[in-house]
Amino acid sequence: MAAMPGIRARLGPRLPLSQAGSSLNWSSDGLALDSLARMQLATAAAVWCNACDVGFEDIFLAKRNAADWAAAMRRARSAGASGFTFSTSGSTGQRQHIRHVEDSLMDEAQSWAQVFQAAAWPVSRIVTLVPCHHIYGFIWGVLIPKALGVPVLDASHEALPELRPGDLLVAVPDQWQWLAGSARTGPALVQGVSSTAPMPGPLHQRLVAGQAAAPAFLARLLQIYGSTQTGGIAWRDGPDKPYTLAPKRSRSADGGIELLLPGGARVPLALQDELQWTGATEFELLRRTDCCVQVGGHNVSPAWVRDQLLAHPAVLDASVRLDSAAAPAARLKAFVVLRVPGDPSQPAGLEAWVMHHLPWYANFSSICYGAELPCNAMGKHSDWPVPGPGCL
Repeated sequence: MAAMPGIRARLGPRLPLSQAGSSLNWSSDGLALDSLARMQLATAAAVWCNACDVGFEDIFLAKRNAADWAAAMRRARSAGASGFTFSTSGSTGQRQHIRHVEDSLMDEAQSWAQVFQAAAWPVSRIVTLVPCHHIYGFIWGVLIPKALGVPVLDASHEALPELRPGDLLVAVPDQWQWLAGSARTGPALVQGVSSTAPMPGPLHQRLVAGQAAAPAFLARLLQIYGSTQTGGIAWRDGPDKPYTLAPKRSRSADGGIELLLPGGARVPLALQDELQWTGATEFELLRRTDCCVQVGGHNVSPAWVRDQLLAHPAVLDASVRLDSAAAPAARLKAFVVLRVPGDPSQPAGLEAWVMHHLPWYANFSSICYGAELPCNAMGKHSDWPVPGPGCL
């Protein structure tokens, strides 16, 4: 729903906390979604559990609440639907649906369970801040609790509970940034897991070592390297350490990484980064190969966002870059050349259009306007300071 143009901005008033869980419905007495939005939701639910394997996708369109969808998913699984399909954000181009074999996902969960079972601190409960329709949230918030035999508390839409010794907290770097800057302190022997984006070294150190004015929040923090396409690949527990391949992953002959599937087959994994191997199972990340940047745990292509801006009739030209100075976390910024300079209604209209048509992580910390895009003395497009004249 948050990705639907025109729907996202209206969700807040429609979704009281009392409608959480199975009581949530999308009919006229609930979210009041129109037929097109309901069709999009039904398709997403059917694709996620692969109900199309057994011809059950139409059942979801006839249902009106989350409890009925859960029942439909169980029926589809019992009839032979298998595996799970996770969607990329679409902010790097066309949204992709990545299907993962159920046995492979469970095998990955068992592999991560081995990593924690070999550690000095046992895990007695998992608290996750990541929604479980995301592959990272699904593996760590659904499958790994099952593999470890421990309870899980989903705090992705609730207040973070009081942590206790033995907890494993699952979050993304932006959430860790907020926790590090809050007044919270974790009890001894609380561990953490971070993924979806690189973890800044100073943030990692602050969380596990603390500062003079703030004690350490965690006893240990694991950074997981992977993607929607590959699942988790490797881990490290310090910003200055190389990544170590997780069990059932190995270096391939061409310097890539292979996944060992149940049954012995090896599958090459499509990586988004260049690697530098420092050992048989250890490597360091050099650079991304897809020209994307990270915003709020999402891979975003500035070129894709620029294309969206150029589709607006008021925009003649545009430039999109990462604003690493945006507080409290990096966001995108834009410089726009309008077709009709000086028309005061165009910036407001463009701002409203951006809010309704771009997902939050592809939105902007600022939009600057000018007669032409900023260029350096060599005539190449250059960066621009924000805030400044003409910026919103």
